[in-house]
Amino acid sequence: MNRLFFTISLILSLMFVNGLTLANMQDIKKEAGFISLNKSITKEVSPNIAKITFAVENTAQTAQKASTDNNEISNKIIEALKKVTHADSDIIKTTGFAIRPVYSNTKTGQRVIKNYTAVNSVSVVTKDITKVSTLIDTAILSGANRTEGLSYTYENDKSICDEQYPILLNDLRKQADILAKAAGTSVDGIKQIGVSCSTDSVVSNGRFFAPKAMMTTDSAIEEAAPSTPVEAGKIKVRIYVNADFYVK
Repeated sequence: MNRLFFTISLILSLMFVNGLTLANMQDIKKEAGFISLNKSITKEVSPNIAKITFAVENTAQTAQKASTDNNEISNKIIEALKKVTHADSDIIKTTGFAIRPVYSNTKTGQRVIKNYTAVNSVSVVTKDITKVSTLIDTAILSGANRTEGLSYTYENDKSICDEQYPILLNDLRKQADILAKAAGTSVDGIKQIGVSCSTDSVVSNGRFFAPKAMMTTDSAIEEAAPSTPVEAGKIKVRIYVNADFYVK
């Protein structure tokens, strides 16, 4: 009985080892060689998102007065921007607020607080690129005395990348066939494929300044024609594919 059990166990073990050996041999055959290639392409697209940051800076004799005046202007800006943006897709938010003392020296050289400066930053993210000029004019007419940044980006829905991936992979396969033939062999499947898709952003470092915070009526804001020239430019989308091809 024990001898029979040992014989059956031995047969099963040999079958298991042979199975592993066959699989390993196939792996070794596959790992005998492969061609690694990569290719990328750059596409230019129009940006579909803009971000603008406005600032309100004012000075008063007390910190409380500086804060109160700043809040009044900032709230007016936010309310005005809401009227020219899309509530369902655009975002308006306060991105920074600070109050700092401004020092001066007396005749005796003593350092004292002269007044207080308040700075409030409000950002707008919009998917309506055509509204950028209007947003800048609206904010400045409502009391903003500068913009702190303007940038354009492209929200990638992956359609551009999905269109290019097969094209790039097909080109890589053709290259692999040529190289394999030159080496006296042929392509025998794909070991692995890697892809990536990335976009740049266009940033305007220039700042728009108003000589002073200009408070206007709502009707004046609505009637004011866009006057700030803005050019969005193009966004670069980089599509990359790399592939390893087995050879036999």
